[in-house]
Amino acid sequence: MTPTDTIVERLVAGVGAGPVDEAAGRARAWLADHGFPHGRDEAWHYTPIDEILATLAVAVPAAPAGHLDRSAVDGLAGDHGGRRIVFVNGVHVPQLSDDRPLPPGFSLGPLAEASGVPAMLGTPGGDPLDGFDALNRLAGSEAAVVAAPPGARLDFPLHVVHLGAPGGGTTAVHPRTIVHAAAGSRITVIETYAGLPGAQVTNASSTVHVGDGAVVAYHRIQQEAPGVTHLGRTRIRQAAGSEVRAVSVMTGADIARLTLDVVLDGREARTALDGLYVPRGHQRHDHVVTVDHAASACTSRQRFKGIVDGHARGSFGGRIIVRSGTVATDADQSNHNLLLSSTAQADTRPWLEIFADDVRCTHGGTVGRLDEDALFYLRSRGVPLAEARAMLIAAFADEVIARIGPGSLRELVAATVQAQE
Repeated sequence: MTPTDTIVERLVAGVGAGPVDEAAGRARAWLADHGFPHGRDEAWHYTPIDEILATLAVAVPAAPAGHLDRSAVDGLAGDHGGRRIVFVNGVHVPQLSDDRPLPPGFSLGPLAEASGVPAMLGTPGGDPLDGFDALNRLAGSEAAVVAAPPGARLDFPLHVVHLGAPGGGTTAVHPRTIVHAAAGSRITVIETYAGLPGAQVTNASSTVHVGDGAVVAYHRIQQEAPGVTHLGRTRIRQAAGSEVRAVSVMTGADIARLTLDVVLDGREARTALDGLYVPRGHQRHDHVVTVDHAASACTSRQRFKGIVDGHARGSFGGRIIVRSGTVATDADQSNHNLLLSSTAQADTRPWLEIFADDVRCTHGGTVGRLDEDALFYLRSRGVPLAEARAMLIAAFADEVIARIGPGSLRELVAATVQAQE
């Protein structure tokens, strides 16, 4: 039995016993052929894959947890004035979720109770992005669903909260979120990963489908507790004339990685991706972003920033693909990193694949320290050193934080970043 087989046998209930559905069968076959990533995989160059696999090799499925209350959820994920659905260890917990009514056609709930979601979206399609994505398809339980009907708009955010509550030993959870914005709709979605301290692997997958002319503001907040390993993937597929404004914030977990995969599949689709990662101590944070310009006259912006302290490491890999036959492509990418200690590390890697001529693509990356001249200026005006540092760090992070829509979420992220300093 291979190490992959051993992990699958431990984490997937009923593996090898009885029939499996078509999607699970495809995922199992893909995993058998490809296995989990390894350090020689270019996309995993900056991720401590050996440590992740060693943790997963001893993990067991997490049991349902019932010892959290609403005040604990408020403290871990915040209350941002919309409607909130809560999953704990991958299981929907109605008593922790809200029952605020939604307009006709909207859905926020488990997949089994969702309406207005095309049946095909409930079953992951295409090949998995990696072995952990295949494992999510095999071992995941309930999926959270956010759905907006055609032409509808919502004035308050829809909040999906995935909480981890580790038990004894090392546990694993496999949350899944599906967002479907039908043609012409406009919604704000918050997806939060948080929880209690302990040894746990969060192996998450999210899919965002954006219809013709729809607008989605998507905020993904990863602020899990010490002891957690977070492996996240978000797929975004955009139709013609659609717009996505996405913000990823990564402050928690010992090891955290997000793969963000965007396909601009319709003419004049627009996407703006902002990210902020703030590892400290011995944390490792990794963003791997791909934007695929598969249609003409599409626009993309990537703006990611890292604030790295202690012995931590922050990494960013940004990839832009411009497909053959497309015209009027406009793509921009930037990654800037601030090192707060001599032992902090940052990696930045732009990656352009351009197969067309009518293209405007720019990219840039920097790794540096706090501006000594700016510090001196503030100190000369009587600002204490610690306060001067905090002011410069806040100014550096503000470009990303300012793009967070709900004010309460913006304040929560700002406070979390400040606490990391």
